[in-house]
Amino acid sequence: MSLTINAIRSMYFMSGSADNPSFCPTLQLLHLKKIEQTHGAEHRWKVVISDGQYYIAGMLAIQLHPKVHSGEIAQFAIITVNEFEVNTMSSGEKIIILLGADKVINPGSRLGNPVDIMKAPEINLYVRSTFDAGSTIDELDGATNRLKLTVDDHQSSLSAEMQKLDDEEKRIRGRSNDIDEKKRESAAENGISDVSDDDLIEINAGGKIIAAKRGVLTQRKGTRFEALFCGRWEQKLQRDSSGRTFLDVNPKAFRAIVDWLNMLSISSAENSPQSPSVDEEHQDMLNHHMVLFSGRRYSSFVKHSVKMPPVVDRFGDELNKAINEKWKYLHQLEAGALSLDKSFQDEERFIDLFATGSNNDIITLSVSGTIMATRRATLQAVEDSMLAQQFDDTKWTEQGCDNVRVKWWTPDEVSEWATTVDGLQEDVSNLFIENEINGSELLALDRDGLKDIGVKRVGTICLLLEEIGVLKEKVNKDIVTLIEYSPYCFGKILDFLRAKHLCSLGLCREPPRPSVCEHKRDMFETVVRYYFPGESSTLFLGP
Repeated sequence: MSLTINAIRSMYFMSGSADNPSFCPTLQLLHLKKIEQTHGAEHRWKVVISDGQYYIAGMLAIQLHPKVHSGEIAQFAIITVNEFEVNTMSSGEKIIILLGADKVINPGSRLGNPVDIMKAPEINLYVRSTFDAGSTIDELDGATNRLKLTVDDHQSSLSAEMQKLDDEEKRIRGRSNDIDEKKRESAAENGISDVSDDDLIEINAGGKIIAAKRGVLTQRKGTRFEALFCGRWEQKLQRDSSGRTFLDVNPKAFRAIVDWLNMLSISSAENSPQSPSVDEEHQDMLNHHMVLFSGRRYSSFVKHSVKMPPVVDRFGDELNKAINEKWKYLHQLEAGALSLDKSFQDEERFIDLFATGSNNDIITLSVSGTIMATRRATLQAVEDSMLAQQFDDTKWTEQGCDNVRVKWWTPDEVSEWATTVDGLQEDVSNLFIENEINGSELLALDRDGLKDIGVKRVGTICLLLEEIGVLKEKVNKDIVTLIEYSPYCFGKILDFLRAKHLCSLGLCREPPRPSVCEHKRDMFETVVRYYFPGESSTLFLGP
């Protein structure tokens, strides 16, 4: 389908199709733009039409709007114009009003290489002869150029501002995604996937066993207490010989917190329980634990400053408002991302310093019959003290206690053990040497394993399984060291050392000196001076 040659030139000099009703040119729509109206008036459609040689601007009459909405009239559509009018603007420029048109086809691209009709020689002469306003035209041209420069500068400035917004949004979203990915990787490496609020958690809290459901322990979201039991760090938590999570805390203070969480889980928002409470003797430790488990300290991290968002005022009011609003939310998003990152760093650092470690570092004490448990590092918080020396690595191995270190047995030691089993034939002990069975492997042997190393008789297998079971019980039994002093006095010392050690790690403030009831003060001072002779006793007793 070809376009009507010279149609645009002919239409330019007409007043409309009334001049020649049989003139129905075939033209192409090069451009179609919706023009919004104010005060509720119906919008209009601006068009640019071409005959392949020239193009001219125009408008669609309202009766053609449905054809735009249906897609019949669209960019690059070839149409037959049945009716039109030519309007002359106050500037002398002419536009075509399309009153009736039908779609012929839409090739999807521009036909020919049309130019503005105003550049046609005869049109240019016609305009100049009709509107020769001399200097006014020159001034108009200058104003037009200045307007174009202003618009270009405005558009350039707006584009630059939009690019800044886009770049900032991309950076902040990338940072948020990096934090999320770091959390996912950490959870995959250190946590467990099968986590339920109904999981029963057993905790060795300073030697006392406390049990609660995971959902109860993790009610206070965002706290260090929730981080301990949420499952994200499950594989890093320090455990005692029975596999329980070990926490070096005051049992009474910790019990008070768990009791409060139990009450919180069954209370309504309008009738929440009072804060955890203990007797006056343990109030300092409860306050210490509440701060330790609920608060966050950022002093150990590099401070990240978030720049205040810029205030944009060089555009129109509505545009300024929209741009400043986006800057505000980008600022909030970055501040939130930084807060999450700091929170994650604090959580990871807290877990590493407070809740990880080998079960060999857990020291179980029988303080005149009262069981207490702590970390070796806590007992060594005051260097060169008698207590620190008693539990250094060298002296600890010398203490021995009654625990059997089966896991470290060599095959010869395993064989020697077998010779001590009543009723066991001598040749059986040699099987452990021949198969190079060490202590850890001995504990792992079951009925099939014993058969595989050559034990054939059913009675012998049963006897060995029974004796291996006895060994396992001994291995799993905590090493208990006797402390022959008052549980009250030693407990006060231990609580102070716990807080002192955590302070050295940057997890809490410097603890106050222990508060001791008057009738036990002399006994307390005697025990302190025994374990902390000289200057170190002032940490507990003051100058």
